[in-house]
Amino acid sequence: MSAFEFLLLLAAIVLGLALTDLAVSVHRLMSARGRVHWDWLAPLAAIVAFLKILTQWWSWFSAESIASSLTFEMFLVVLVSSLLLFLLAATALPDDFGEGAVDLRDHYALVSRRFWLLFVSQWLLVQAVRIWAGIVINKAHVDLASPVWLVAPVALSLAFIRNRWWHTVGLLGFVALYLANGLGHVLTA
Repeated sequence: MSAFEFLLLLAAIVLGLALTDLAVSVHRLMSARGRVHWDWLAPLAAIVAFLKILTQWWSWFSAESIASSLTFEMFLVVLVSSLLLFLLAATALPDDFGEGAVDLRDHYALVSRRFWLLFVSQWLLVQAVRIWAGIVINKAHVDLASPVWLVAPVALSLAFIRNRWWHTVGLLGFVALYLANGLGHVLTA
């Protein structure tokens, strides 16, 4: 087992569990059929979490060249960011709703602040590791003028602004961003 495989195995398991949590939540909602009052925001949040997990997992392939230089502290941050992704996925859809009705609009209203704060926290940790590894390992410089830095203020605004249309635009925007980030990219050795 290479250093890369060894280091990222634990984080990959956490991401696999996050995908499992999303799948189980979708299964429970489909099983509850008539008891579910559907709304678009919670399923969109689940799609964002799903795409964020896939993007994270996909991006790890390009990190193989730096795995042997990764410090314990960097790995700890990678693992914490994976745990935050799990919590993000677990927050998107309800898990246990007993025998009563399930209102996805109420669920999203209840968890949206936590969802977006987890989103921002995880995104900031990933950016911190990228910058840290880039400087320490590759002696690269940081481009603070990049539009990628708009992600955090937009996500923070979604944590504190309670406008459904803003949340719809934000969620659809992040779906588009993550799809655009990955579509057409292939893994190359």
